[in-house]
Amino acid sequence: MDAPVATFERLLVALLVGLLIGLDRERTEVRKGRAPFAGVRTFPLIALAGAVPTLLLDTAGPGLLIVSFLAVAAVTVVSYLRGSAAGDVGATTEMAALATFLLGVVAGAGQLLVAGATGVAVAVLLVAKPRLEGFSKALTTEELSAALELAVISVIVLPLLPNHGYGPWQVFNPFKIWLVVVLVSALSFTGFVAMRLWGQRQGLIIAGVVGSMVSSTAVTMAMASRARASKSLAGAAASATVLASTVMCLRVVVLTGVIGPGILPWLAPVIGVMTVSGLVAAWLLRGQKETDAESDAAFTNPFSLTAAVSFAAIYTLVLLGVEAAHHYIGPRGMYLAAALSALVDVDAVSLAITQMAPATLGWQAAAIGVTIASVTNTLVKLAIAVTAGAGAFRVRVAAALGVMAAVGALAGLVLFVGL
Repeated sequence: MDAPVATFERLLVALLVGLLIGLDRERTEVRKGRAPFAGVRTFPLIALAGAVPTLLLDTAGPGLLIVSFLAVAAVTVVSYLRGSAAGDVGATTEMAALATFLLGVVAGAGQLLVAGATGVAVAVLLVAKPRLEGFSKALTTEELSAALELAVISVIVLPLLPNHGYGPWQVFNPFKIWLVVVLVSALSFTGFVAMRLWGQRQGLIIAGVVGSMVSSTAVTMAMASRARASKSLAGAAASATVLASTVMCLRVVVLTGVIGPGILPWLAPVIGVMTVSGLVAAWLLRGQKETDAESDAAFTNPFSLTAAVSFAAIYTLVLLGVEAAHHYIGPRGMYLAAALSALVDVDAVSLAITQMAPATLGWQAAAIGVTIASVTNTLVKLAIAVTAGAGAFRVRVAAALGVMAAVGALAGLVLFVGL
């Protein structure tokens, strides 16, 4: 790429980042009825004040960049002091100006993606002030403690655990087992945050879809706990649970199709009917209204660490059973192994079977194995919902997931057996 073109690209990104941040600051300051220190014109200039000296580092040295920063910082400090004297102790606009300068430096250094993405993040943070303030004020002491507890088990405890297998067949891996605890807890807390920001029902749906990208089983556990804590959320939690299982079906088709496209003609019809039935059920459940009085402030305790640890213990025991089946039954027990493996994770067994298909199994046998895993995993989530959930959540999820498993099994019998 020609040097002038690259230079103009860097300057353009710096301008756009400054303009994006300046738009919000101009609108916010005018809405508050005060003269803006920097707005839609000044912020792009501040970004250029960081980008241009960075572009000239090789010829002018760092001195110009330092002087430019000191000039911007001096104007920012003067603005803050004047605002403080007038009784305005906020410093958001001033700090946004310094951040814009630094983003201009990043853009001038050629890190266009980093500068652009960070600029968008800063703008979103500024625009989201009302929601963030409302979320902060709505937090109770119990909920704040739950957030800190999640931070401790994920950021402090998890990295300290050894990532090695112990015991029979190296099944007991402390890191991977504790990762399940973190996953279940994080999904529950994600649902809590989404409910605070978008409302209880919409928030649960969003959390279910996002969480299902990682583990629909963990989503089921988290939603069951939420439904037990708040009966008025039974419909939304049930819809999120069924939607997570539907996303699981789509994920299986995509993963296996990438590894072995030959499996798709056999597998896609079966998983397709499960997906369609899941989408219909999730939509119907979402439309159901609760008869209980609903209060948006009536839910606390975003996740239960005890429930998450119990889930991890069950996960470990199932892992041991799966490895025992592989060890004692061998290749002939592929279908049984598929069912047992799906008690823990459907992705791993689906990928393993698909990889084995061209050499040993054949695509039809592989599709049967993946179908067994998908149906079994759906039934496992049904059992979790019935065991950990309560009231209407149990009935609705059991009906929806039961239908998904039934139509998947029936489609499999028709396609593979010819019934």
